[in-house]
Amino acid sequence: MKVADADHTNFRVKDLEASLGFYRDVLGLEPLGLEEYRRGEHPIVSLRVTEDFVLHLIPDPEFERASTGGYDHLALVVEDAEPDDLAEHLRKAGVEVEKRFESITGARGEGPALYVRDPDGYRIELKFY
Repeated sequence: MKVADADHTNFRVKDLEASLGFYRDVLGLEPLGLEEYRRGEHPIVSLRVTEDFVLHLIPDPEFERASTGGYDHLALVVEDAEPDDLAEHLRKAGVEVEKRFESITGARGEGPALYVRDPDGYRIELKFY
């Protein structure tokens, strides 16, 4: 047996519109199944991260994020932007850069990274190579 790739991850979210405002509007991820969700035909909304990886958002108005149980962050690779430019874009969108590294190890080697939180408090690493 060989694990070949990552396929998806699921995040429970309290406010779908706030999450879409972050992932779609600020980070530019393409939603999948949004209209079907709004028509009550599908219980989740997905966001295309890459051709082979999606982030599922599971709306739950009662959701209160407690301890992450060891989960720390999701790292997303950023292209066609510089860290300073993205930090400014995030600031203008009301997203605080929690941490910034000039060089930190990722799957492809060393590179800069910005750490932010989504509306539900999940930490997202925006990784540059």
